[in-house]
Amino acid sequence: MFKRCLFAVVGIIVVSGAGVAQERPKEELVDQVQQSIEKAKRFLRAQQRQGGHWEAGNLGGIVGTQGGPTCLALLALLTAGENPKSDVIQNGLAYIRQIPPAGTYVVGLQTMVFAEVRDPKDMPLIQRNVDWLVRAMAFQGGQLTGWGYGAQGFTGDNSNSQYALLGLHAGKQAGARIQLDVWRVIRDFYIKSQSNEGSWGYTFGDRQARLTMTTAGLCGLFISGMEARENQQGLNKDTGVAKNCGAYIENDAIAKGMRWLSRGQNFTFNPADYKYYNMYGIERTGRMSGQRFLADRDWYREGCLDLVKSQGEDGSWSGRGLDGWSAVSTAFALLFLSKGRTPILISKIAWGRDQEWNRKHHDMKYVVDYASRELFKGMPLAWQIHDARKMDGANRQKVLAEVGDLLQSPIVFISGHERPNLTALQKEMLKQYIEEGGFVLAEACCGSAAFADGFRALMQELFEKEMTPVPADHAIYRAHAVIGAVDKFPLERLDLSCKTVVILSPKPLSGWWEDNLHNAGMGQQAFRLAGNIIAYATNMEPPKPRLTRTEVADEKAMNISLPRGYLKVAQIRHEGDWQPAPAAMKNLMIHLRKEAKLDVALQTDTVSITQPALFSYKFLYMHGRKRFQYGDADLKNLRANLQTGGLLLADACCGSKEFDASFREMANKLFPGAKLETIPLNDELYGKDLNGTEIRQVKCRLPQEGATTPKLQTVAPSLEGVQWKGRWVVIYSKYDLGCALEKRPSSDCVGHDYDSALRLGSAAVMYYLKK
Repeated sequence: MFKRCLFAVVGIIVVSGAGVAQERPKEELVDQVQQSIEKAKRFLRAQQRQGGHWEAGNLGGIVGTQGGPTCLALLALLTAGENPKSDVIQNGLAYIRQIPPAGTYVVGLQTMVFAEVRDPKDMPLIQRNVDWLVRAMAFQGGQLTGWGYGAQGFTGDNSNSQYALLGLHAGKQAGARIQLDVWRVIRDFYIKSQSNEGSWGYTFGDRQARLTMTTAGLCGLFISGMEARENQQGLNKDTGVAKNCGAYIENDAIAKGMRWLSRGQNFTFNPADYKYYNMYGIERTGRMSGQRFLADRDWYREGCLDLVKSQGEDGSWSGRGLDGWSAVSTAFALLFLSKGRTPILISKIAWGRDQEWNRKHHDMKYVVDYASRELFKGMPLAWQIHDARKMDGANRQKVLAEVGDLLQSPIVFISGHERPNLTALQKEMLKQYIEEGGFVLAEACCGSAAFADGFRALMQELFEKEMTPVPADHAIYRAHAVIGAVDKFPLERLDLSCKTVVILSPKPLSGWWEDNLHNAGMGQQAFRLAGNIIAYATNMEPPKPRLTRTEVADEKAMNISLPRGYLKVAQIRHEGDWQPAPAAMKNLMIHLRKEAKLDVALQTDTVSITQPALFSYKFLYMHGRKRFQYGDADLKNLRANLQTGGLLLADACCGSKEFDASFREMANKLFPGAKLETIPLNDELYGKDLNGTEIRQVKCRLPQEGATTPKLQTVAPSLEGVQWKGRWVVIYSKYDLGCALEKRPSSDCVGHDYDSALRLGSAAVMYYLKK
């Protein structure tokens, strides 16, 4: 194999400054949405008036009572990441704190703002508002008809009602006390006010369908159904088995509402009036339902495209009617963009018939809330439903695109009572997701043996490996919080290369999650176990914002004929567990072929350093986790290869000290007087000419004194090397590269993250080609 043809390509790359080892550019729409959010925030800040408010006279509806526009603007800014301690927020808070409860819209929004700020001194105001909203419920003949504009004497309507309910929900989450019967009365109201077709009108008896009121009705059912669930699944708090598993009073009404959205032209982003008010309702429906698609449309992507295109130069949006004032329409648009952009931590897979896959509607919502609070320092996170049944009839390109979308969430959850009989395409999608670095958590709902046995068989079919018990000392039991009663939570695992990538719980967990029993007893242990699994699966790195797709390469299409002079990598086989990351070099070559347009073979060959076949390869890779040993005579071929233009890239799997000691012993025998030494930061290996941008910092998980797992840190690169005649012939990292290149280093793996491993690996290849 020769490198002259390849170096001509490299020369073009270096001259043009297109560095292959740069971090991958973000998707255009992701950037546009972020820019749009920042422009909208600047506009709203500029619109704040003296005294800290955004009031604009009597415009009706939300803005018809003092404080409405101000609360809406504050909520939008806070949701978009504005610091609660900033002057704009503090001045706004000072204004709304002096407003007593009078109008339903304002009380609901005011409560949402206070809950978002999380200032303990606002807790009495939150409880005051919640009590006011409960008293303001309008009844006729003993039947709740919703909320009107004020506390008494007003007829209920579904617009006021949705903001009352949003306020109650925010207050409950902040810690306010609300009687359980209140939620059940509200749930009954939404079920009874729904039309036979599945829609909602403006008032209780109104059967004229409106999209804005139907999204309000659906959100009302999601919230009240969740809050009214206490004690309704009949959970045995010792075993986790639910007597009434899968039974939800609101199921039929929600299904009817979703069908109405999908019918004809019912679903639109551009109604005649109230466009931005409508968009905020769509966002809430999509987020609260967990549905990525509404009416078979990717609601967040489509809405973002619309808003990015229609935003004014000053960062505002303007509409008609309620949306007629730009501060209000901009606040609604900003809420859509910001709330919908929340990163997806867990995707719940829809499979099989009906709701078999979804016997616990709120389990992932509460698990994600726990992870946000306990693992990610309050960072907003979300969950979603990924309907694998939509794969039926798809081609391979569609499967790859779906995997790319699914990889937005680092964890997939699959559960049920029945055997998970997935279709061939669903299996292909799940397998590819795992191979691309995804993590699967499976749970036998209520301890179903049928599901557990079926899932074990599925993994055996996909990977030709059996699930094995998780040992008590595995990081899964301690990555976030130590689980004392490991025997109460037996888990099974499937490992690929360096990491456990699939966990099965044959015992029930989701019952405790569904009832949000995170404070005590077995429920607390179940939530801590969920936290451990998430910490292990993510390495404590939060997912990227929604819309950040991962492009999945089609290896079959990439296995094309290559010209003479192409690069092919060989991995050295040795006795020290030599291949914990078999796909590492393949993934690096895919990256170089795509980003640098290099002619490289994707397949990595295997070679022994004592065999003449070693001379057929000039770029060699070595990886491992156990001790190995070579005598001086064993190194003869490797030494000659390196002297005649070869290069050896090596790393210790997850920072293995055994491998590190053995490799240092081997490297220091290669050339008399030439030992492993630190490659200086000003070396061309890290330079701009070779890489397009200088490599001055990388991310690496390093041990922390007193900590049970290493912590991801930003540090200077610390590669070592052996020089021969002024050229690095060995490049070595004592911190892992290979497992990172497989996109699946574990939380206890000492080594680089994926992007850093790509940059360093690419730099080594480019250095070889240039030299």
